[in-house]
Amino acid sequence: MDSLQFEIARFLASKAALGQRTTYQEVGEAVGWNHPNGRGLGAHLEAILLYLAEKKLPPLTTVLVRKGERHPHEDAMEYIRNVLGDIDIEATQQGVFAFDWASVPELQPDPTKLPDGREVWLTSFWGFNPSQWGCIGFADEAKRNRFLTQSRPGTLVAINVTKGKGLEDMRGKVVGVLELSHEAGHAQNYISGDRWREKELDPTSKGKWLCAVKATRAWSIVPEDWKRVEDIFPEAYNSAHPEFIGASGVKVGAEEAEKLLRLDVQEVHVYGSTAAADPTIQTLKSALSPSRAVPPPSAPYTVGETDGPKFLYILKLDGDIAAYLGCPAADVEEQSIIKVGFSKSPLARRNQIQSAYPAGSFQWQMLFPVQMPDEAPYANAAVAIVGEDAMKKRLVDENAKVLGGEFFLAEDWLVYKTWTAGNHAAQRAQDEYESESEI
Repeated sequence: MDSLQFEIARFLASKAALGQRTTYQEVGEAVGWNHPNGRGLGAHLEAILLYLAEKKLPPLTTVLVRKGERHPHEDAMEYIRNVLGDIDIEATQQGVFAFDWASVPELQPDPTKLPDGREVWLTSFWGFNPSQWGCIGFADEAKRNRFLTQSRPGTLVAINVTKGKGLEDMRGKVVGVLELSHEAGHAQNYISGDRWREKELDPTSKGKWLCAVKATRAWSIVPEDWKRVEDIFPEAYNSAHPEFIGASGVKVGAEEAEKLLRLDVQEVHVYGSTAAADPTIQTLKSALSPSRAVPPPSAPYTVGETDGPKFLYILKLDGDIAAYLGCPAADVEEQSIIKVGFSKSPLARRNQIQSAYPAGSFQWQMLFPVQMPDEAPYANAAVAIVGEDAMKKRLVDENAKVLGGEFFLAEDWLVYKTWTAGNHAAQRAQDEYESESEI
């Protein structure tokens, strides 16, 4: 096998050692493949399969599946059957999971290339805003020393929002990740002045969490990937009382840490840091290995996120749009200001746009999809662009007012028709993509 094939095989072995299946997207991100859904990997996977068969090792490629599926797609099964014959795929996968991959030196993961070796901890906050709160605070020196003794610089800390405090839709969910240094100091050194004043004026937080450890990087998990802490970290969360987790933190095991690495995130600014945050939407695993990330197409797709499955969306600006546009109310009756687009995370995209506005009465709301599907329906940016272009065309054809870029003033009936047109076009493109796809 060549170096790329060994790299793919090591990644598959690292997943198998955890008893996990993996997807083409995850393999693509891990090895920097030029197609995010793994198109063109077939020859490499066949070479890996033949190598493993020659070495009398379990067939690692059988744990590589499409997202949301348990077994390889029929196209991939043809390659597998050509080498292994007519196998029981479920039993074969279980054999891959049961094998001791640590006994195969050439397939041990390279910790310098993959972020799996990082320590992960879990703690609880009342919210998550690293741009103003750039640290983790402990109640006393003993608790901080425990963390410093048991961790190392670069440790990742998953932030669960407590169930009794914080924004309602965040409570009880893991919403962010901090990377911590081992720089210890007073919390005021790492918290913005206005946020510190707010904290000290609040009797419930005054004088608390003063023994701090500085954060060096931070990632906000996209809202679509917010998970209940019990679901993503069942063992870690049940290993201690919630108050202990909030006060001292607990370590997260390798299998549960892997779940965190799979979530889509955006890097956000840390208070006191001079480094620029990369707002690209990508998995945490990819964010920790930026040189390995799959680059998105350079044009016409320009939103900051890696390629891969996409949603179409339409945002609507809530507020007095007549005042916003500087026109009589009668001129915009039964009309809306909308933005059409596509993204891995429409909710994160909405938040990104909203963050550019000063606080006020104008708020961007998600109009479509009405309910966010569990998985993005379109395979990649190329497919989603077809849908976005169809939405723009429908708006222009029906004389909606172009407000710049993907922003329009449109009659309400037209907005609904636009959504239908975009999804119809994207679905046709998706069908064509699937018929042409060869893995």
